[in-house]
Amino acid sequence: MVDKIQLENGLTLEIWDYSRRLAGDRWLVGLLIQVGVCPKKEDFANETYYNLFMEKTDGKVYYRYRKERHFVPEDQINQLFSTMKEGFLTVALPYLSHPEFKERLIKHEVDLFQKKMDWERSIQEKDAETERLEELWKEKNIY
Repeated sequence: MVDKIQLENGLTLEIWDYSRRLAGDRWLVGLLIQVGVCPKKEDFANETYYNLFMEKTDGKVYYRYRKERHFVPEDQINQLFSTMKEGFLTVALPYLSHPEFKERLIKHEVDLFQKKMDWERSIQEKDAETERLEELWKEKNIY
């Protein structure tokens, strides 16, 4: 992490540099910006979803932004990273600092999580039904 910024709405924006050498003097310049928020039990449709969320995640939902540039000469890494970072902050800081950003992020990410859990459950149910039918038809010796 290269920087932390306290936003006006009380959230913390983290700036990460995951740049690395690709080959010779060529680099991948990688910028990750994230804001993590902890949803409450009340943000979920029911306690089951909340418990699944706590079991499968670190207890936070994230806004994440990534930007990469490949095969950057070594002498341009710092300048490019600074340009990418400043460009993002100029455009997105008012959005991320909005008083309603936290609630909107939680609602969006919790809805996505619940849909994903419903989808996974339906896939498991279909797989179980397929296995049951395969066993049923295997016993009938129909080929």
